[in-house]
Amino acid sequence: MINAIDNFFRITDRGSNMRTEILAGLTTYLSLAYIFIVNPAILHNAGLQYDGKGMDVSGIFFATICASVFTTLLMGFWARLPFAVAPGLEMNGFFAFTVCGTLGLSWQSALGAVFWSGILCIIITSIPARQKIVDSIPNNLKTNIAVSVGVFVFTTGLFLGKIAIFDKGIPKGIGSLTSSYAIALYIGLLVSYVLGMRRLRFPGGMLVAIIIAAVYCKAQGIVTATPAARREDMTSLVGKLDLISLFTDPKLLPVFLILFVIGFYGSIGKFIGLTTSTNLQKDGKLDGMKSAMYTQGIGTVTSGLLGTSSIITYVESAVGIATGGRTGLVSVVVGILMLCSLVFTPLVGLIPVEATSGVLCYVGFILLPHDRWRDSSGTYNTFDACVAVVMGLIALVFFNLIWAMTFGFIAYTIKQILSADQKNPFLISSTIVLIFSTILQEYIK
Repeated sequence: MINAIDNFFRITDRGSNMRTEILAGLTTYLSLAYIFIVNPAILHNAGLQYDGKGMDVSGIFFATICASVFTTLLMGFWARLPFAVAPGLEMNGFFAFTVCGTLGLSWQSALGAVFWSGILCIIITSIPARQKIVDSIPNNLKTNIAVSVGVFVFTTGLFLGKIAIFDKGIPKGIGSLTSSYAIALYIGLLVSYVLGMRRLRFPGGMLVAIIIAAVYCKAQGIVTATPAARREDMTSLVGKLDLISLFTDPKLLPVFLILFVIGFYGSIGKFIGLTTSTNLQKDGKLDGMKSAMYTQGIGTVTSGLLGTSSIITYVESAVGIATGGRTGLVSVVVGILMLCSLVFTPLVGLIPVEATSGVLCYVGFILLPHDRWRDSSGTYNTFDACVAVVMGLIALVFFNLIWAMTFGFIAYTIKQILSADQKNPFLISSTIVLIFSTILQEYIK
């Protein structure tokens, strides 16, 4: 049995073992379990202007868990990659406050746009253009995407530790460096660093760090309230999406495009960025990328059908990868634990999101491709370093991974156009799509 699992997931081939994979799955789950509480709280605001009730909290809770479980297990068994997938904060905030709030669209129509964006992702993945888009990304841009992902994860930790103060999703200043939240961050960061030192290499060090930080949070009264989960209401949002409005309401078209771009290009960026410093990439290519992109699209379609915002690949997957997870078994463990959350609802709140802040800061740093920067071959030059700095600053200052990627694509497209190298139409097309999507997103806000 163990040999069959090992062979199926290629655990030994990827330099891992069963214990490491299971620990990585548990650690990843603990780092993102907060979404089952936060997602219902945010999406509940969608539609409040219509009936004063908004989307049903229990229905969102059910949809969040079921969509996450299905897609994460699919990622594990099909793509066999260590990525956790669930509705993302960059998606649910846009869904509730921009699409349903600013634009005044119904949540049923918004769910329809989510569904169709997933369909488009599946279509693009099924044609040769998908691989050509990935292949068109210069290797040094892939390295710089890893930089921006690392900075984004680090900034997420600062936000959760309330060291970075945010206003409407953008860092606005520095908070208290001595608050209970900041101390929880320091505890998690210190324990992660000490247990991750080469002399120790303690298995599950980041899991220990999260648990210790959670104990401190509990002592300081930092807890998370679990959402209501009345069983009779849990399926209230299933199949309630509006599939027609996209073709009749012009306001939904930019929403549809933005959801697609964030889902499609955001996933490519995370797949590349999260695995750059691992053995999962060979010659700049990620084994299982196509299956992972199919999973992204199928998961988004499922989200719309069940009643939640778009599925994304979680940057918190970096925690499991940093623990040593290298295969789809990590995702399978995460998916099983997600399913348990549906049964043991009160247990979801035992690990407050603030307890993961220190680990995320630690992981954000180690995600940076240090080995690539030490390369003396000259393949990574001053231009690449400058672009990396700017992309990192955009991820830090604006807390927006897509903006950072857009800048990177613009920079390398201009470089290619001005050079004598052959122009790649897929790189240029991707850059145009990213620019157009970014402008649209800011315009409709």
